[in-house]
Amino acid sequence: MEIYKNRIEKCLPHVAGILLFSILPLFVFDSNDDRDIFWMYSYYYQLIFMLVAFYVNYLVIAPRFFFEKKKLYFIGVLLLFTILLLIASQYLYELLQIDNLRPKSIIGGKVAHAKRTFGLHPKIIDNFFLLSVVLGFSTGMANIQRLKHKENEQKEIEKVRLNTELAFLKNQISPHFFFNSLNNIYALIAIDGDRAQKAVEKLSGLMRYLIYESDIKTVELKKEFEFMQNYIDLMQQRLSSKIKLNVDIDSQLPNAKIPPLLFIPFIENAFKHGISYRENSFISISLKAEMNTIIFECTNSIPENKQETAQGTGGIGIVNIKKRLELIYGNLAELTIDKDKSRYLVHLTIPLDL
Repeated sequence: MEIYKNRIEKCLPHVAGILLFSILPLFVFDSNDDRDIFWMYSYYYQLIFMLVAFYVNYLVIAPRFFFEKKKLYFIGVLLLFTILLLIASQYLYELLQIDNLRPKSIIGGKVAHAKRTFGLHPKIIDNFFLLSVVLGFSTGMANIQRLKHKENEQKEIEKVRLNTELAFLKNQISPHFFFNSLNNIYALIAIDGDRAQKAVEKLSGLMRYLIYESDIKTVELKKEFEFMQNYIDLMQQRLSSKIKLNVDIDSQLPNAKIPPLLFIPFIENAFKHGISYRENSFISISLKAEMNTIIFECTNSIPENKQETAQGTGGIGIVNIKKRLELIYGNLAELTIDKDKSRYLVHLTIPLDL
């Protein structure tokens, strides 16, 4: 369908131009006047040759020589084509006896044709300079069309590259997410088998989302928020009383869509690096919609035994999400990461309308 649409968009200006030049004489010439009838036939005769000149150069000569960097061959072929076209136009003019349509006049009591000159008014076909202008315009149009085609091809290549890179990054997120979740469930098995079993069920639902929902360009905002909440519930089952968890996810969500799995790497990072079972620690997660933006904040403590690890970039998940944000939003997304020895803060703002 897209191919047909592109073809129609490409041909439409040409069709419109030909129709415009074809119906123009109907509004200019009087069909009841012999002189106007002659000039109308002459006009259409010249229009045919002008179109031949335009499209032979547009479709054949320019692509074959001008675009192939054979400029001298292009000039020579175009000059030869111009001469042949002028000769053919005059020969067919004589053969078709178009000049017999010229209005007659009475001179000295005898019937005589009006004086005929070589070529036709307004001298588009037999005038070498004007024909050169037509061919020059044809070359320019062909070059513009070629540049536009190359630009579209480059955009398509870039689109494929971005989609491939995004798919690769998302495929990296899923195994990373699964690995962290299994680690949490493994630790939970030693504490409470029943809770571990429920956690496996919860993980099954999360993996279903990763397989069937995240493999598309955008997902519903509510589904993404539900996925986040379910993941937080899964992680919360293994937390001790020394860990304070505060979750504030806005319940009033707009009917919009966002790219999947944008926030989960930050939450994963918080649970991985922000908790300790030997000292007091905290995780605070906030996500809300304001105007046409989504505002996400995730803050976690950095326990003493994990301070050296936290000085890094936050692992492959954070690196990937930075790359995804750059590919999807460019400079429209605002991501700030503030960290010190005891605290790690992530603030992310994304627009709802891409």
